[in-house]
Amino acid sequence: MKPDPTSRSADDRRASILLALAGAGRVEVNELAESLAVAEETIRRDLRTLEDDGRLRRAHGGAISVADPVNDLDRLTVPEPVAHPVATLAATLLPERGILFLDAGPIAEALSVCLPNSAALQVVTTSIPVALVASRNSELSVYNLGGAVDPVDDSQSGQWARESLEHIRIDLAFISVSGLTPSGQLLAANPKAARIKRAAMDAATTVVLVADHDQFQAHGLVKFAQLDEVDHLVVDGEVNDAILALAAEAGVLVLRASALESEITQ
Repeated sequence: MKPDPTSRSADDRRASILLALAGAGRVEVNELAESLAVAEETIRRDLRTLEDDGRLRRAHGGAISVADPVNDLDRLTVPEPVAHPVATLAATLLPERGILFLDAGPIAEALSVCLPNSAALQVVTTSIPVALVASRNSELSVYNLGGAVDPVDDSQSGQWARESLEHIRIDLAFISVSGLTPSGQLLAANPKAARIKRAAMDAATTVVLVADHDQFQAHGLVKFAQLDEVDHLVVDGEVNDAILALAAEAGVLVLRASALESEITQ
């Protein structure tokens, strides 16, 4: 569907999306595109912006209200991998056996949909949504470490989770980030998140950093690692050359989702 040149501004569209979401608890990309007379990819961008602002959570085919993970399990457990090209690409690194750590956040939630249903694979996470999605695989062993719940992203942290990680061996850890400094320091949003990410990296043999380009522009509060401690960096096609140069200097293998994004948006 071609965008209507007279369609509403981005702010007006997003206000309409939130109004529809408040009434129904869920919105569909195709229905929003038709009602607002824009392309579906425009709606996907709007949903991503609103999700980044904490106003909604993207899910299969659309978006849902920011929900209580206990009262809205069904709606929380249907993230859409195709809406997260980084997760789709990172899924190519998933093994059929071993011990994985999945961090919290939208990319990790989308990645959890892609987990193979393998009895030889064990998943450790501090994210309630990731644990719920992964647990739908009957053969998969899933361990949610517990701890204090952050209502922003339903992640868990604190001494309980951190001490658990100190006693766990991890083969492959997928870590998210809230910022990257020009000197290659990885940033977390707060001290609790930083300690969990650091503990997971210390426990892991291989570390994969997963991030959209805008996550590198954010200003996280706490340093938790250096880029050269990461083995793989999985990013979207809009990551800037400065980030790629930092990764090259640090000897980090970069996987870019540009080709995937092109296929999705066509």
